[in-house]
Amino acid sequence: MVMDFIGDQERARSQTGRLVILFLLAVLGTVLAVYFVAATVAVFSSQESETPLGWWIPELLLAVGGGTILVILIGSLIKTAQLSSGGKSVAEALGGVLVHPDERDPDLRKLLNVVEEMSIASGCPVPPVYVMEDPSINAFAAGFGFDSAVIGVTRGCIEQLSRDELQGVIAHEFSHIVHGDMKLNIRLTGLIFGIMAIGFIGYIAFRFIGPVLLHTRSGGKNNSGPALGLAVIVGGLVLMGIGALGTLAARLIQAAVSRQREFLADAAAVDYTRNPAGIAGALRRIGGIQTNRLEQAAASEFQHFFFTSALSTSFATHPPLADRIARIENRPLEDVGGSNESTSSGSTSASSSGLVSGFAAAAAVADSGSREVRGADEVRESLSHLGDADADHLAYARVLISSLPDSVRNAVHDMIGAKAVCLLLLVDSDEDVRHAQAEELSKTMDAATIQEIKRLRAPVAGVISGNPELRLVLVDLAMPALARMAESDATIFLQAVDAMQAADGRIDRFEWLIGRLLSAHFGRLTGGKASRSPNPNQSTTTLAGPVRLVLAMIAWSGARNEDQALAAFRAGARRMNLGDLDLPGRNDCSVTALDQALDQLKRLRWKDRSSLLDSAVDVICADGQATIGEVELLRALASTLDCPMPPVLPGRVSS
Repeated sequence: MVMDFIGDQERARSQTGRLVILFLLAVLGTVLAVYFVAATVAVFSSQESETPLGWWIPELLLAVGGGTILVILIGSLIKTAQLSSGGKSVAEALGGVLVHPDERDPDLRKLLNVVEEMSIASGCPVPPVYVMEDPSINAFAAGFGFDSAVIGVTRGCIEQLSRDELQGVIAHEFSHIVHGDMKLNIRLTGLIFGIMAIGFIGYIAFRFIGPVLLHTRSGGKNNSGPALGLAVIVGGLVLMGIGALGTLAARLIQAAVSRQREFLADAAAVDYTRNPAGIAGALRRIGGIQTNRLEQAAASEFQHFFFTSALSTSFATHPPLADRIARIENRPLEDVGGSNESTSSGSTSASSSGLVSGFAAAAAVADSGSREVRGADEVRESLSHLGDADADHLAYARVLISSLPDSVRNAVHDMIGAKAVCLLLLVDSDEDVRHAQAEELSKTMDAATIQEIKRLRAPVAGVISGNPELRLVLVDLAMPALARMAESDATIFLQAVDAMQAADGRIDRFEWLIGRLLSAHFGRLTGGKASRSPNPNQSTTTLAGPVRLVLAMIAWSGARNEDQALAAFRAGARRMNLGDLDLPGRNDCSVTALDQALDQLKRLRWKDRSSLLDSAVDVICADGQATIGEVELLRALASTLDCPMPPVLPGRVSS
């Protein structure tokens, strides 16, 4: 399944390349259309001159082509810049209102719980959630990547769907997050806006510039204003027509790409929940609404982001509801029946039968979750579900979240409590170091956070001593609340994290991991823009140094001596076909060097990421088992490579 996920990323990347080619053809068609109009004017204007022009005018083509491409490019860049903050900008453009993580409204709390469960199960950061006050049933996911992703839902989606149906919709949107569809959607939006800019210029000429010139009265008999104004009006109309045709072509491309991705997201939602009736029931409810139009002016611009069509349009960006239901339920299209069938009772029944075994299995393994080691087969099984978490992972995530004490669970939903919990995860076991950490916090943090740290110290300590796996769960759950901090507060908080890490003069593996997760999360606040991964076009050969360092770091982290570290390291190197490499010394594997290596590995091409992750597992499991710390390091590597890894289920191995 690793290769299924990696293969899907490769296909998405090649699809983006084909998309660019199609849009270039649309741009070429627009340029030729504008040139034809300009050439027509030039040819007929030169008929009475001594040297009439022909239809081939290279200078005119160069001028018209350059101007048209410049307009399209500027329009695309402007729109892309407007969306540079990621999903937040899309949500706000659609009138979405951020749902605070500490929300107590039952409907909104249900929504947030579903999103949190899906995040923990899939290995993704918990995204902020926005609600659009609209009675229609719809949802969307938007962003450049995991760190800038948001989930948006309409009020109708929350109030009219059962929990199972809502979970099916959210699972569908998580598929878009995991499989890179959001970045593709933002690129589509920018490219379409660039082509539409031709029509906008034509409208300005037709509506404003032309009429002004047409009514110019100065200059007496030689006044050329009216004639020029008429020409501008006609030219504006022509440009509007050309812009409309270019937009038509772009919309057709958009629709073709979007429809296929919707089918894939539906299939992934069924895999996530093992409950086809959930998402099928949501689609049937939508089909039973006379009109499901989203009353937002920006809906047409972001039509391809939504769960179902947000507007009635001739260029459907989504497959027909009946087709989607037929595929989900694996039934012939003619057997689906009316898409307005009610499934309010059937959905719950299907969920009970489909998820009860998974939930029971997860509950059973959760009882043994406090053990600090996992078997090699358990780790390999989890890696096989990259980007493809299933109902057992979802049920296990629900159990992990529900095992948190109310005081801690409520705290991570509050901004001050979330800061306190993350800082408490860095408390050292040595009394002298703890004293130094407390002194550092008293210098940097506000009184409210200090008080919350004191209140939560015992509950958080009990959580992580009972099940160390919950450490990363707490960080994931805290992310939406932390995202509410102002940039200045985020800077102070990260300084406090650094101080906690450095209090004992060294940074251990978990301290490094927490710092890296938080730094990546706050990159948008401190940098002002959504994080974007570099172009993944490098091979393991060109990145052999970073690969070697990462494998060595993993080997040293789980070894008791140099011989064990060397054996584990070479097991991974052989999997990568790198031969018997020399093992870098423990001192060479600093967290600073590891940070630099992981940043370089973001350029690793997709087909080599699978080999690297498999090699990392070989290193970790060379002794037949993996500690929770090693699993956390593996998940950090997977996260860096944009390969979301679900939790390792104790007791579950590949069949």
